Amino acid sequence: MRFIQIPLFIALLALCGCDKSAQSSDAKEERNPLVKQGQAYMEIKDWNQAEKAFKQVLENNPSMARPNLDLATIYHQYKPDYISSIFYYKRYLELRPNSEKVEFIQEQIEKVQVALANAILTQSGAFRAIQERDQLLQENDQLKRKLAAQPKATARPKTAIEISSEKRVSQTIPKSTKPESSVEATHQIYTVVSGDNLTKIAKKFYGDGEYDIIYQANRDRMNSPGDLRVGQTLVIPNR
Repeated sequence: MRFIQIPLFIALLALCGCDKSAQSSDAKEERNPLVKQGQAYMEIKDWNQAEKAFKQVLENNPSMARPNLDLATIYHQYKPDYISSIFYYKRYLELRPNSEKVEFIQEQIEKVQVALANAILTQSGAFRAIQERDQLLQENDQLKRKLAAQPKATARPKTAIEISSEKRVSQTIPKSTKPESSVEATHQIYTVVSGDNLTKIAKKFYGDGEYDIIYQANRDRMNSPGDLRVGQTLVIPNR
């Protein structure tokens, strides 16, 4: 059987076409009056009204994808409802399987699943038991190190002459005047380029995908971790 070899550049063009299609679809949906209204409510942190606006959009047009992502963000970070958050993240992926946000959203789903598991453990009391066990183990380890550091034999008490001599020596030694080292720069500035998401940016600066420190440092210019625009400047704190 003969296989037809498709040139690599044709495959890449097909993939790029899918990404552009997903991006253009999201951009088109963001022009919807109710979507714009919901995002305006998010900017002023009125999560209840934003939630109502996005749900109204989906009630009118269930095939729209963008409102699912906004609802997932609200239930993930601002009105914790982890089961609903996972549902809306997955619904967005169903409607936009070729979106450039796929990797980012999959990471969000994993984080919500961990938060949901912790919430269940906390309600059942198991989480508190685990914390108390870890605390006891830590205290036990500290006690072992403290006992190991103690001298085996009790030291001889110092005489009055020895104490007086130590005081005279300490008075003759001047205090160090060495200036403290200057504080290093605490952050960098980065400009967003096409194809960027917070996970990729975190990997570029920190070597891993833990982007939350970047998101928290830029909350004044971002409504959600997925709210990035080409040309946007971000503060990148040093870890």
